[in-house]
Amino acid sequence: MKRETKIRLWTAVVAIPISVLCFVNYWGVVGLVTVAIGMAGYDYVGIMLADSRKVHKFFYMTAIPALAIAFGFLVKDPLNVVVVYSVTMAFGFFFSMAFKDPNDLIEKNIVYGTLGLWYLSFNLSFFIAIYFKFDAIYSLALLGSVYSFDSAAYFVGIRWGKHKLVKRISSGKSIEGVIGGFIFTMIFFFIYGSVLNPFFGWRHFSWTSILIISLMVAFFDSVGDLTQSVFKRNRQLKNSGKTLPGHGGFWDRIDGLVITTPMYFVSLEILKYLNILSMKG
Repeated sequence: MKRETKIRLWTAVVAIPISVLCFVNYWGVVGLVTVAIGMAGYDYVGIMLADSRKVHKFFYMTAIPALAIAFGFLVKDPLNVVVVYSVTMAFGFFFSMAFKDPNDLIEKNIVYGTLGLWYLSFNLSFFIAIYFKFDAIYSLALLGSVYSFDSAAYFVGIRWGKHKLVKRISSGKSIEGVIGGFIFTMIFFFIYGSVLNPFFGWRHFSWTSILIISLMVAFFDSVGDLTQSVFKRNRQLKNSGKTLPGHGGFWDRIDGLVITTPMYFVSLEILKYLNILSMKG
């Protein structure tokens, strides 16, 4: 086994139990999301705003996780959530033009700074909305399904990956890896539901919802992964940082989760509306 693979496995052994414990209560989830967003935001700002003033970097490194806390307090009122994000974004616009920087640097601060607020903070904060609107079982299932997909796609891709998914963006992502990740995501949901069924007397996910959500996870996790690969490739970087041994930066670890989280929430809402999300027995 490669040294990098061993380190990746040991990192997972330590990180997974800590993450699961945070799902004991609502504010534990808010705390987990805030820390995750803060660490990913540190990597993101360090790369995307590398040439910016320290004060601009500090603003976005602070605002990105702080907005997750605001999301936690305001989750009952979606309009207020949008207002807080919009006000922060508008202040970021003003702050970017408050110094005599070149126009191209001002544009970068506005575009990539704003992107960080929505792409990282707003998207990942949907974890909080999932916990609030549904429950810990559904929110923990998202974490487990994305981890299952990422891990299976990685190992299947190493062993059998021959056909590149989008070679010009990422040479490491294969079609075989995505298929393997999709299959293992379905297996995860089946095992997850089977383990919980005796305790609750009903399955949180029906067979139809398992298929639909697994397809959604496979597609949007891959989109999130490729999106981050574009950012790194354009800057000739392999990793976004060194915060997670074996995984590179923390942004690398959650790149698929960033796009998948809001779509998972939308999927739950639609499946619930159609009465096919869960089933008895």
